[in-house]
This record gives sequence, structure tokens and C-alpha cells, in this order.
Amino acid sequence: MRGAAILMVVAFHAFYTNPESGKLIHAVGSIVGMGWLGVPIFFVLSGFLISYPFFRQRTANSRFWYLNGYVLRRIGKIIPPFYLSIVVFAVYYILRFSDLAYLQSALQWAVGLPNFFPSTLLFNISYWSLVVEAHFYILLPLLFLLVRGLNLRHTALFLFFVLFAVPLVARQLTWPDQPFTKDSVVFLMQRFPCQLDFFAWGILFSWVFVSASSARENLRALSLLGYVGLILLLTSIGLGALWSDLFDFLAHPTRWSTEVFHLLPGVSVFLMLFFVFDPDCLGARLLANPILRFVGIVSYEWFLFHGPIVYLFKDAFGQTHGSLIMFALKTVLPLVLSFGISVLVYRYFSLPLINRIRGIRRNTPAAGQS
Repeated sequence: MRGAAILMVVAFHAFYTNPESGKLIHAVGSIVGMGWLGVPIFFVLSGFLISYPFFRQRTANSRFWYLNGYVLRRIGKIIPPFYLSIVVFAVYYILRFSDLAYLQSALQWAVGLPNFFPSTLLFNISYWSLVVEAHFYILLPLLFLLVRGLNLRHTALFLFFVLFAVPLVARQLTWPDQPFTKDSVVFLMQRFPCQLDFFAWGILFSWVFVSASSARENLRALSLLGYVGLILLLTSIGLGALWSDLFDFLAHPTRWSTEVFHLLPGVSVFLMLFFVFDPDCLGARLLANPILRFVGIVSYEWFLFHGPIVYLFKDAFGQTHGSLIMFALKTVLPLVLSFGISVLVYRYFSLPLINRIRGIRRNTPAAGQS
């Protein structure tokens, strides 16, 4: 699912269609334009994968709230590639534009200041989502601490309610008055806690999965819900493409469109996760395709490095004037190049650090469940 999500995101950033093209090409462009839904998919997956070991520990000890090594793993996975990309692109921007303002922007992202006020420069189109992930990483153990002593079901329901309801209320209270710009709405909707409802769906599934651990073999039929989720996700993409044509809701977001596209992808991915109950079903086997899995493994690095490279090629090639070759060079080539860079970064930078952290964890005595 990570592989599918990153392919949606990079296609959304790289591909485009001529607005004066025929209806078929225009429809394809509108569908590709919904690739931004890959980001909510990542959020729901994080909600599941990060909370899963917490729920496993809570089943054994209702007082459990913090997973030994949690901070070290999150920092080791997220921060080093993030800072590497900041350094690489800061150097690139300064050399290309001879503008030290990009150094200031790099430092702002390095310390998380764009969480509090809009960045003045488009440094990297993907960085905003890392701030949202950090919101969840910090909040999760604190919420487990808050409900220390509750059983598994009550813990899950409380976490789901908080992470679903609080962002919903926050979005309504912070929605800007008319007139507003797209950028002002996007910035406000990305701030804490407005995106955390996506993670709520992952947490809900984590509870379901852990609760059913002793009976999963008898619950393989639940994988059918995965197909419901897949159909709902495809329907959401189709509806979003249609609504984008009719109302241009991406450029002119409204309260209703924002809430619809918080709810639909969250429910869709929640249901698709039920594929894990039957690894032999067609849906699970398709998503476990080795190529797609490999793309998912390096998805974080690709997410970090593809944006500026895509925009570099768009600026360099300009108008393609209907040339298919020039279009491919402008869109496909930067994705191939950035993917290759991401594989190298993962293999020779991220993975050694992750393995080193795993080695530290293995050599550290198990911590008590305080």
C-alpha cells in the first residue's frame, strides 16, 4: 500500500495534461490529479503501523504507555534522510539562484518553524506532511499515558474519538473568513491538529487486528472488506476528479469538500487494511507484489527527493508543444532519476542507520513497562 501511495503522489506532482486536450486525455489528467490522496493513505498506514506495538503491549499490561526505543526508532527513520535532503536542496537552490533566502528556508524546515507560519519559499513540496507525522509521533505515547490503566477496547475507542473529533472541530474553528486564498486554507488545514483524523482510522484498525490475534485464521472472510475499501477509494478518486472539473475544489477548497476528502480516504484505507486477514486473497497478493513492495520500502526517500527534481525538469523543458518525447523527458525522466537517487540514499544512508539502531536495541536490556 505504501508503494501504491507513493506512485500516486509522484504521478500527481510530475504528470499533467493540456487543458485544451480531448475529453479522454482531460479525464485521465483529472484522475492523475487526485494522486494527492496518496498522502492520506500514508497517514492511515502510519496510524496502524506505529500504534500496533503499543496495542500489543497494552493487551499484556493495562498500565503500559511507552514502547522502549520508540523515540530512537522514529528519529532514526525520519530525521537523517530529511536533513540530508535539506542540505542537498539548500546547496542546489543557493548555487542555482544565488539567493541566501533558501538557506533561511532550509533552517526553518530543519527546526519545524513552517508548522507555525507559512514558509516564504517553495523549498520542497513534500515537507509539510512530515510535520503532520511528527504531530502523531509525539501525541501517540502521550495519549496512551493519558488512558493508562484502561483496557484495550476503551483505550482504542478513546484514542479514535480524540484523533477524529478534535481535528474536525479544529478545522471548523480555524477555517478562514472570506475572502481567503487557497494557500491560507491549505496552511491552516495542515497545522496541528487538523490532519490527525487520518491516523485515527489506522489506530482503529490496529485495535481490531490486535483484538483478533487469537482468531485470525477463522476471520479470513474479513478480507472481503478490503475490496469494499478498494472500490470506495477508486470511487473517491473518480468523484474527486469529477468535482475538480465542476467546482475546481483543489484551487477553491470549501468546508464540505475538505471534510468529504478527509472522510472518504480514511474509511477506504481502513477497510483495505482488512486484506491482511487473508494473505492469500487476490487483493493482498496484488499489494504484496515484490516490485510494489520494493517501491514501498524506499517510498520515504522518494517522497523526500522527487519534488525539487520534478520542478527542475519542468522549468528546464518548458512547453513541450505536443511532443511525446519531450513530454516523457519532462515527466518520466525526473521520476526515474529521483527514484534511482532514493534507492541509493536508502541503501547506503538510511538502511545502515536503521540497522545500527536495531543493533543498539538488541544490545539494550528490555525496559520495564513503567
